[in-house]
Amino acid sequence: MRDVAKVFDRTGSTLGVMDDLQVALHTYDGCSRGCAGCVVDKHFKNNWRFRNIMTGPDMRIVGERVKEYFHWIQENLNTKSDGYFGTNGYKVDHYSYTFRFGNHSELPQDMLEEIAESCPSDFRVFSTAPSDEIHKFVDLRRTHPGNYFLEIIYDPVADRAQDIRDMVLDMRSNGILGYPEVLITQRLLQAYSPERFVEEALGPLGDIGTQLQLGRYTPSKTRGFRTTQVVSVDEEVRWMTAVAKGIVDRKYDIHPIPIGEYAVTFLDEYKEAGYEGPDGYIDVARLPEPEPFNIANVVKKTRDIFLSSIYVDHNLDLHVWSESMGQHVLDRNFGFEPLGNVRNRPIHEIVTEPNGVLERMLREVVRNLATHPKCSGCRYKSFCASHAIPLFRKWQEDDGEHCYGYLPVIREFQKDRPFLTNMIDGFKELGF
Repeated sequence: MRDVAKVFDRTGSTLGVMDDLQVALHTYDGCSRGCAGCVVDKHFKNNWRFRNIMTGPDMRIVGERVKEYFHWIQENLNTKSDGYFGTNGYKVDHYSYTFRFGNHSELPQDMLEEIAESCPSDFRVFSTAPSDEIHKFVDLRRTHPGNYFLEIIYDPVADRAQDIRDMVLDMRSNGILGYPEVLITQRLLQAYSPERFVEEALGPLGDIGTQLQLGRYTPSKTRGFRTTQVVSVDEEVRWMTAVAKGIVDRKYDIHPIPIGEYAVTFLDEYKEAGYEGPDGYIDVARLPEPEPFNIANVVKKTRDIFLSSIYVDHNLDLHVWSESMGQHVLDRNFGFEPLGNVRNRPIHEIVTEPNGVLERMLREVVRNLATHPKCSGCRYKSFCASHAIPLFRKWQEDDGEHCYGYLPVIREFQKDRPFLTNMIDGFKELGF
């Protein structure tokens, strides 16, 4: 689909483009809060406050493994002729670290220094609670230069939107970018109708051009796989559709990820532009026949995405990091076995192991898409493969009206081309 004329000029924008080796690390779980759906390990949260849960020597092992793996990717993924990456596709140009899952703002400066020193990169992302301690990252950037981003865990039930706004603007004034992330839970939906959420939780952010990460809650081992906060797919889709409509109708300068990116991808890559009906929505009945589901091609592209999105936990076990709603790490906490351990093995050996865990995950994704009643006849199943969406049925089946593709939400954003163009422009300053 790369030869199709594009609707949007994405020159210099990273929206909807993978060009980065994304490495998430389990560096800290401490936090004084108790947000519904929190995935931090309770043992580390309660007993390992104010110190990294990954030792300095172990972080340095990861740093060396990532550097050699990045070199391997440049020599092997960027040079092949098929798949997502290669001479006929995109290329992996750099690598980034995302340090998760706790409130890194509360760490002492020497702990932050240890992280940055052990894992050098031009791009570093830290998870954090709302905080007024931005100065720690400003100081860290002076000693370890690069691009810094903060992923702010925003719970509208407990946090004030004005405080999130002030934090984002304070970060920017100090050369640090970032965005709030909202987890969709029963607690959130019981407290906020879509209209109230748009008005009160997003209104104060609506004129500052911030990204907004919307994440799906998933039961985890650290919370006993309890499902009390799980929102059904149908309920989630209806709520998010109304939120999307509110964001667009109010012309908020907000960039919703990843769902807004999907809207651009479907217009550009899936040839949906020009098929709008009188009401502005895509007229699905008029869309051309989808391209044949080429299993071999889908496997190659999905493998590339898996290879470029990885997570290393505090035991140095390696996992896939899914580019989905909420960017889930597919680890033991969510019921997935590790690909291997990087302490004594290079990453590229683990991920290319014949009949290894990654290959078995790929086969399960394709099997699910080809046989599931919601997917087998769907024109978007190749897209869902790269986002590992079928694996989410491990936790909850989307057996109602809607599916994990969130199509009604995407359709709301597709109606407003200026909104999407503004979002594309907003990604140009990120650089990765």
